[in-house]
Amino acid sequence: MKYIVAMLLCCAVAQAQELLDEVIVSDSRIPKSRKSSGKAVVKITAKEIEKNKGITLAQLLNQYAGIYVAGSQLHPGQNLSYFIRGGNNRQVLVRIDGVVVSDPSQIESEFDLRLLALDNIASIEVVKGASSSLYGSGAATAVIDITTKNTATEKTSLSVAREWGTQNTHDQKLGSFSDMQKQYIQLQQSIAKIGLSASINRFTSDGMSSIVGSETDAVTKENIQFNAKSQYEGPWSWMAFFQRDVIDSDYDDAFTYTDASYNLVSKNNRYGFAPSFTKGKSSVQAHVSWSDTERNFTSNFPINYTSNVFTSELTWRYRVSERLTLLSGGLFQDIRSKNTSILDSFQHDNVALFVSANWQHPKGFAMQVSGRNTVHSTFGSHQTFTINPYYVFSDSETSYWKLFSSFATSFIAPSQYKMFDPSYGNLNLVPEDNKTHESGVEYVAENSRITVVGFQRTENNFVDFIFYPDFTGTYYNNDESYKVRGIEIEGNFSIRNLNVQANYTFTEKVKQEPLRLPKHAANVGLTYAASRTLWGVHFRYVGTRSDQNYAINKIEKLSAFSLMDVRVSFPNFIGNATATVAVTNVFDTSYTEFIGYSALGRNITIGLQYAF
Repeated sequence: MKYIVAMLLCCAVAQAQELLDEVIVSDSRIPKSRKSSGKAVVKITAKEIEKNKGITLAQLLNQYAGIYVAGSQLHPGQNLSYFIRGGNNRQVLVRIDGVVVSDPSQIESEFDLRLLALDNIASIEVVKGASSSLYGSGAATAVIDITTKNTATEKTSLSVAREWGTQNTHDQKLGSFSDMQKQYIQLQQSIAKIGLSASINRFTSDGMSSIVGSETDAVTKENIQFNAKSQYEGPWSWMAFFQRDVIDSDYDDAFTYTDASYNLVSKNNRYGFAPSFTKGKSSVQAHVSWSDTERNFTSNFPINYTSNVFTSELTWRYRVSERLTLLSGGLFQDIRSKNTSILDSFQHDNVALFVSANWQHPKGFAMQVSGRNTVHSTFGSHQTFTINPYYVFSDSETSYWKLFSSFATSFIAPSQYKMFDPSYGNLNLVPEDNKTHESGVEYVAENSRITVVGFQRTENNFVDFIFYPDFTGTYYNNDESYKVRGIEIEGNFSIRNLNVQANYTFTEKVKQEPLRLPKHAANVGLTYAASRTLWGVHFRYVGTRSDQNYAINKIEKLSAFSLMDVRVSFPNFIGNATATVAVTNVFDTSYTEFIGYSALGRNITIGLQYAF
């Protein structure tokens, strides 16, 4: 491990000229260059997504510092755990096309990233650290801000893609290329200054078992998306969308680790409309959206969950001067959920007001401050704030240093299940309260970037569960205070056609023994652009972890593991056709991600894409 860290410290992100001009939004909700941002934001561009074709969203996120999505190497229908900066699912907030998404029927009310297809995504921004002052409940360890593909030109554009792949576990003979298949089609057209985009993605899998077993558990995923976006000149603009994501997955018995004929069907529909008005120094943006989710479990204990979320948000941005920009906004949410085990549905409202100011001095010193007041119809009001000073100085026209620090508070509202469930709920719960300190340094030059960040988070009012002697139980706020700290190092370097991207993450839960969270993790990626091919190699290291063995009710230690993937792309090898070949887990490494569950071995994926 020490050699990996030493290499990362010597590495300095590729195509740095693009980084110098790169625009990010999510850290302050105001578009600005990376240089003018006070946070270390992960920006995953369309180019990065394109060169990682064939993997899932969770596997892509795992390539970046501070992000560990557990379950990404398992059966494609397996639940995912988002351990970003040592947090949990409830501490991560997800936005899609500017709208906060969640599923209040889940125990933690999180959004299920399994539903999304990487082919439908144009870019991703991940803001690590506390952001509740700008985004509300759940933005305690990260905000994953996803933008879908919604651009269009006057000329009709049609893109068709197909993938075939094996789905082997360790030490298994090469399987059939029909074990995993994916089809994608996207049509884009501009009519009467309105850009229209539609896409369909279908994924099928029937090559591996959910637990270590002899049968296979089939999975089908479908993604349908329609977008309309104004393209005419003038102060007014708007965007409308409909997105439907479905996963139909067989699964096995998670407590006895035996094959079972269980099935989950999860459906999520999202509708949204976002008008905006810009004139002079002022800009007003509105979002109105509706989301409904249905989850059906077929097992020995069948159950059905439904949820509905209505969200409306209005933000106003005003550029006072070249140095100062102000932002304010308000949000209203109506959130409802229900399951078949009870007669009544759960319902609560959220109302929030927030303000923010971004100030930057010509000599390099800058400050971003924000505050938010959220009123929850059950537990009342809660306030959060952020103070983010930073300093930027340039040693040439094509390089700069940035020193940044922040202190921010965040909160996690108790889910509807934890509050309202008639068997285990507790209406006296209060929000979990997180306080995060963060400091870092970033250097960007013409062909390199290196970022080093250290953080510490204190968690209070943790919502825990207690069992009573009569086998009942309830949720309650734990009086103990918990600390999580860590270091993230990211380095990228490019020489001519070679690009190196590397990172190392250290995460420690102080005086705690977390499950499935590695203390050490690292990634190294190499990309080489030849005359007619694009070569890529990715190495991933995951340190030791602990996991619960439910069969014997014991916590066990899991060994560290390393995986290597290789891919080659042939852009425009026949007209506008692009072909890709990828080999994952090249050395067929044996490893355990979750105790009792199947993990992916060596596999081959072949992809073809044609643009008309």
